[in-house]
Amino acid sequence: MKKLVLLLMLAAVVCSNVNAAANLILPQAPTMNVEGTASSIVSKLDKSLRLTDKQKPRLLTIVAAYLQQKVNIQPLQQTNSKAYATKLNSMQNGLHNKLKALLTPSQYTEFTGLKPKTFDETNVLSQLYY
Repeated sequence: MKKLVLLLMLAAVVCSNVNAAANLILPQAPTMNVEGTASSIVSKLDKSLRLTDKQKPRLLTIVAAYLQQKVNIQPLQQTNSKAYATKLNSMQNGLHNKLKALLTPSQYTEFTGLKPKTFDETNVLSQLYY
């Protein structure tokens, strides 16, 4: 009888801990406004790189797709930072390959010089690097 009561108490404690863990909500970064952020990035790059009318819509498409991918992997940053870093690195390589194909060599060189030293919330270009 004592064993049965002890077993029931143990089961109640385990169930309580499982319920508490299930109700735990991990803090997440606010969702990015992909279209707005992409437009801001293209606008900033246009001023620095003097983009052609043909380059602007293509760049907007490339940047928006990259930012959407970044939003999609954001949960990994909290749950599996190594997988997040690997995926982000792969995405950044893909972004740079697309930019090399779109921009002139001098524009691409100028673009790489615009990289902020660290993530800076006030510099929208940080979204492309960090």
